[in-house]
Amino acid sequence: MKCRTAQFGAIAVALTACLAGTATTAQAQPVSLTAETRTVNAAGAPFYPYGKLVHVKSIGTKCGKKPLAKASGPGGTRLGISETKSVSTTLSKNIGVTYTAISAGVGWDVQKSRSITVSGSREVSRGKHGTLTAYAKYSGKKFDVYDKIRFKIVEKNKTAYKPIGVCFTYTEK
Repeated sequence: MKCRTAQFGAIAVALTACLAGTATTAQAQPVSLTAETRTVNAAGAPFYPYGKLVHVKSIGTKCGKKPLAKASGPGGTRLGISETKSVSTTLSKNIGVTYTAISAGVGWDVQKSRSITVSGSREVSRGKHGTLTAYAKYSGKKFDVYDKIRFKIVEKNKTAYKPIGVCFTYTEK
C-alpha cells in the first residue's frame, strides 16, 4: 500500500501512517506547499477546498429565460395558466468551492429545488391572437471566493440565483 500525504501536515500524516503499520518511511513522501498548490475538479477547473464566500451582496431580481408554461389563443378568449413546477437554483459556472460553502455564504440551500405555482390569465382582444408566457423569477446574490490557504480572493463576481416566483409576458398580434 502506498502512503498518501496531505498538503498540510504531510510529515505528520506520513509518520502516522508509518507508525500504524500501513506504510514504510520509504513510501512516505511529503508534499511541498507552494503558493500555487490547489486541486482541480472533474471539469479541470480550480477547486479551493478551504474556500469561503466574501463580499456577498444582493443583486435584485431577474426573470428566467426558459419558459415554464405557455398559453395562446384567438381574440375574445381568456388565456389561462395554472401549474406547479419545480425550479432549481442557478449558479455561475465553475465556482471553486463546495455547495455547502456556497449555501452558507448566500443563506439558502443551493442544491434544493423549489416548487413554484404558476397561475395567471389574460383576456385576448377581439381580432387578435395572444400569447401568455410564464418564466421563473429569481432573486440573486453576487460574491467573491476567498481561499483561506492562500489568503487572497481567487474568484470574483460569481452569482447564485434562487427561484422566488413567476414573471409573465403577454404579446398580441
